Amino acid sequence: MAERKPRKPRKDDITVVGYLILEDGSIIPWEERTPEQDRRFRENATKRLTAVMSDYYTQHPEEYAKLRSLE
Repeated sequence: MAERKPRKPRKDDITVVGYLILEDGSIIPWEERTPEQDRRFRENATKRLTAVMSDYYTQHPEEYAKLRSLE
């Protein structure tokens, strides 16, 4: 595959900055998180996603049946 040349910046380009909000309410830039903060973030995100998906499939068993048929 051919290598792409970097695109020249344009005046209408936007910059996106991500932040991580910790349990204690402090806010840190995404790039400055520590491995421990990253581990806790992933752990909390997994717990929340698991709960949301469990609630969804409990309320929509027909969707769960479709999901199972994809295996």
